Amino acid sequence: MADAIVSFVLDQLTTTIVDKASEEVGLLVGVEKEVRKLERNLRLINTVLRDAEEKKIADDLVKEWLDRLKEASYDMEDALDEWRTTVEIEALEAQTAASQKKEKDKYQLQLMSMSNTINHPQQQRETSSFVDVSKLCGRDKEKAKILNHLRGGSVEEETVELIPTISIVGMGGLGKTALAQLIWAIIQGLEKLSDSAAYGLEWNPLQVLLERISSSIRGMKYFLILDDFWDGNKGERWEGLKTTFKFGALGSRILVTTRDVEVAKMMGSSSSQIISLEKLGNEQCWSIIKHIALGGRDDQSLEKIGREIAEKCKGLPLAAKTLGSLLKSKRSKREWQSVLNSEIWKLELAQKDIFAPLLLSYYDLPPPVKQCLVCCVLFPKDHLIFPHVLIPQWMAMGYLGSDGNADLESKGEEYFRILVDRSFFQDFTILEGDIFFCKMHDIIHDFARYLAENEFAIKEINSDHLTIDGSKNRHLTVMIDEGISFPTYISGAEKLRALITFTGEGALTYEALRGLFNYCRRLRVLSFGWPDGTDHLCKEIPEGIGKLIHLRFFHLSSSKKLERLPEALCNLLNLESLDLWRCRNLKQLPDSIGKLINLRYLSTGGCSALTQYPKGVQKLTSLRHLRGLIARADRNDAKEFCLADLGNLKHLRVLHLKVVGNSIDMEQTRKAQLQDTQWLAIFLAGSIQRADIIEALDPDRNISNLRFCGDYWFTPRRPS
Repeated sequence: MADAIVSFVLDQLTTTIVDKASEEVGLLVGVEKEVRKLERNLRLINTVLRDAEEKKIADDLVKEWLDRLKEASYDMEDALDEWRTTVEIEALEAQTAASQKKEKDKYQLQLMSMSNTINHPQQQRETSSFVDVSKLCGRDKEKAKILNHLRGGSVEEETVELIPTISIVGMGGLGKTALAQLIWAIIQGLEKLSDSAAYGLEWNPLQVLLERISSSIRGMKYFLILDDFWDGNKGERWEGLKTTFKFGALGSRILVTTRDVEVAKMMGSSSSQIISLEKLGNEQCWSIIKHIALGGRDDQSLEKIGREIAEKCKGLPLAAKTLGSLLKSKRSKREWQSVLNSEIWKLELAQKDIFAPLLLSYYDLPPPVKQCLVCCVLFPKDHLIFPHVLIPQWMAMGYLGSDGNADLESKGEEYFRILVDRSFFQDFTILEGDIFFCKMHDIIHDFARYLAENEFAIKEINSDHLTIDGSKNRHLTVMIDEGISFPTYISGAEKLRALITFTGEGALTYEALRGLFNYCRRLRVLSFGWPDGTDHLCKEIPEGIGKLIHLRFFHLSSSKKLERLPEALCNLLNLESLDLWRCRNLKQLPDSIGKLINLRYLSTGGCSALTQYPKGVQKLTSLRHLRGLIARADRNDAKEFCLADLGNLKHLRVLHLKVVGNSIDMEQTRKAQLQDTQWLAIFLAGSIQRADIIEALDPDRNISNLRFCGDYWFTPRRPS
């Protein structure tokens, strides 16, 4: 991954610093000299990084050098970012030239130190690439046995309180989940949980989830799938769950996938109800590769090589799927032979049978896409991954480049599609033709953790203090136990670039936040993940947030207590994404919000206490996604955002708009030009008619999705 980081720093050097140097030659002569030196060194290093990346697995010395290079590159990136931000702030505030020179001299010294560091290393499921579930290879016998159990065969002493449980057991990568999905697709006529019952299960505490399921299935015959079930508490987890499922009707069934046969027995599966998945044969692995790489067609020039590659899958469907996705992009016999003869097959790896195919696919990715893949370890295993959240995170990390005027969203979508086509994601939910959310197979997650090594850390905490490896950990995910507060201090967190929390009931105090802002000043991503409508976040955000000058991604969604944001937030000139979704007590946005000139994503949907948008929003000309906008239609107000102000937001792609007022100022409203908008949702809060607002806005023909919606975009409740 070091090749991606160095490439990005090179991009920063050539586009940001050198451009500024040409504008301010008199002030930057010394800095430019060091920049040129750094650039030469990095370009020399970059030419050997690909080979070094592949050798680091077997060569500890190369690995150590790459780790040190990566650390130095991060430090350079932070210094360059701080310098650029200082220049922007000074330009806005028109400070004196003497002040500018003082700051730039400081960065010259930093760049010289970093140049020495790197120059003298010491010698120490629903896309074309998926296997269609209807064509799942080599599992006909297992499928038939499961269907026989589901239809009532060989079930003794069935009662309402003893629901038959069928278990699919096998090691990771054998296709347990895929087989369960196939069974689900076959079963017809069974009613799913209604949307209103299922909505929000991912974010609700366990007890709320269980109560909702229990009430939904009461008296009904149901079919429930529990995927990747485990219980490290000697059955206590299952004992707490199974009472939820005992209120259904006779004929109900539970299907479980697990790696542990003891878990299957503990859940009540008899020996005949345990379906053990064995490894596939070489012929079946070749069928999977052929289906993905060649679309099922015969190609005699590639078949012999392909069958030899299939032997290296060691019977694992996930390995065959990964290799098929890799070979799909390679058309020639020479390219297939290169995969077969790769040195990676000879490496001694943890979980070699599956990691070797994954490494082949990983090394074939473009450098920035490698970073995007590894970044996904910030999400816990089995967590839903939303592209509209993931891509802004990639952007905040700098993985999509540093050109603020470019269409970075399209680049992020392209990178996401590359990872989808290489089978690094699965379990897709499709909304209007696009992937709304997906998951990452737990083995892929393990593989990404293997690549990330110590740079990405996931910590579960149960006390008010946390210690991390400050010399290595740059990205941190914190899992907070129920009833535990966010730590008052994280030792070693000074160089953190990303901090993401996932918690059920933990509190986040004003004091903890104030401390965090004091010692985590390099943060680019800060996200607090809370259950829907939690009241454990403090009412106010400390003014100290203004110290996080590198911050680009700030998410506070579903923070029920939050009432106001500090004006200091508006000093974060690099901020690109601000998510306030369902902060239902948030009463107003900061008056100075127009200073956030790089903001591309803003969401206030579900902020029911918010009654207006400040006029300054019209200055946010970089906005691409704006959800929850409130705009007056009846007049052009001096302090309140109105429809005419949309004319300044020329790059909007997605807009959720609440129109306030009982009449339309047609002359003013026609100034709103939605030229680039592709997705427009409108909620009419007054008595304005739909035809009138369409006539006034005159949306561009490029809009692919135009709809009128209820107020559920703007209030916390779910549509009926």
